[in-house]
Amino acid sequence: MIQSWVDTHRVPAFLLIVFSWSWSWDAIYYVMGLWETLPVYINTFPRQWGLPVGAVLVVWASDVPTRDWLGRALQWRFPVWVYLGAVSLPVVVGELQPVLAALSGGSVRYAPPAPLSLLFGFFVLNVVFFGGVEEFGWRGFLQPRFQERLSVLTASLAVGVLWWVWHLPLFFGHPNFTLDPLFLVEYTTFVLGASTVLGALVNLTDGGVIPAVFLHAAINVGSVLEGSGGMAEEILPVAFVVGSGTWWLIAVVLIGLYGRSMTPRTPIEPLSERYRSSSSSPEEFP
Repeated sequence: MIQSWVDTHRVPAFLLIVFSWSWSWDAIYYVMGLWETLPVYINTFPRQWGLPVGAVLVVWASDVPTRDWLGRALQWRFPVWVYLGAVSLPVVVGELQPVLAALSGGSVRYAPPAPLSLLFGFFVLNVVFFGGVEEFGWRGFLQPRFQERLSVLTASLAVGVLWWVWHLPLFFGHPNFTLDPLFLVEYTTFVLGASTVLGALVNLTDGGVIPAVFLHAAINVGSVLEGSGGMAEEILPVAFVVGSGTWWLIAVVLIGLYGRSMTPRTPIEPLSERYRSSSSSPEEFP
């Protein structure tokens, strides 16, 4: 009976599982004060796992073989430039912020938050355990479901709104979040902009989420440069203009080139829709 309900209400079931899992862990961490006592790089684990758990459970209850869904999500044979772009884009955006903050009289210094070896380890942990695994749910499951009725652009924005709401409990005690109005604007703009780019990326890879996992993980690593004292920092909020605005700039360029589909490829569909149609084989990567 439960399996039948899940199969006929896939998106609500997915969201119910995801939010129940993640927000329950948030409540435990909040009550026990773990957000403040645990190291910042692990003090949200395992809230992220609500996404892959929700996706796998809903797919298991549906008409799609779980193995087939995982096969599409775990595609990895893409051109090297796809992975290089996914990893380098957040790095470039992150390092541009301190550079611009130091323009016209300021200074830039190399100030990584940890040794590079630890930062690389943190990146790997994000790919395997932390933020990167969210992509199996947001982009691997939900994005194709929304694209049944919405364009890639609109579906990406819809996923972005839910992605933002999913983070909501963290604003009430996690050290990386605050209810400061400027931070809320910056974070909201970033999440929606990054979601459009991630949505385009998963369509470019025909539903394969590994490049999106890498991009998400690279975002979470952060910057190794520190800049301050420049005129630009006094005139405009650099984190907002660069850290959030760059993602929107990329989205605007993609929309200008390809319209609301955002890529030259056919928008992805849920696998169940593929089975009902004759186009079940993935496109060749250009």
